[in-house]
Amino acid sequence: MFRKNSLTRLSAALLGAAALAAGTAFAAPKDVPHNHWAENSVNSVTAKKILTPNAKGDFDGNKPVTRYELAVALDRFVKYIEAGRKPLHPTSRTGKLTLPSNASAEQKVALAHLAFANFIPVNSPLLKNGDKVATAKELKDSLSAVVIRLSDRAEAPRKN
Repeated sequence: MFRKNSLTRLSAALLGAAALAAGTAFAAPKDVPHNHWAENSVNSVTAKKILTPNAKGDFDGNKPVTRYELAVALDRFVKYIEAGRKPLHPTSRTGKLTLPSNASAEQKVALAHLAFANFIPVNSPLLKNGDKVATAKELKDSLSAVVIRLSDRAEAPRKN
């Protein structure tokens, strides 16, 4: 299980570093102090709606993430990256996928996209026990699989 700040730092650093600066206005999470070491990354990923504040407008940066929450964030990240890239080959998995019955509709859509587009393997822990807190190894393996698949599938847009 993660230490409280480990997930926050790793998620904010990885997602914030990979994302470009947002060009639209948004409401920054209320609980992220000005000049906090992760403030810019948190604002960046929330502006892009990769990670979203809770109903009260708080980021909850020290809250552990569940596997389902990780799947949704990864799916949003993938869609954000893919929106700016040209696919090299549109390979996808076909067949039947069993989605967890206790996942929300948004979580099921995210899991299906990640699995059918080969971003996560069909035996991924994200597809099982999704309410369980993600381990450091599960986070590392999931992020690695997504980054590898994105780099396999796309090339940067060409500048004319």
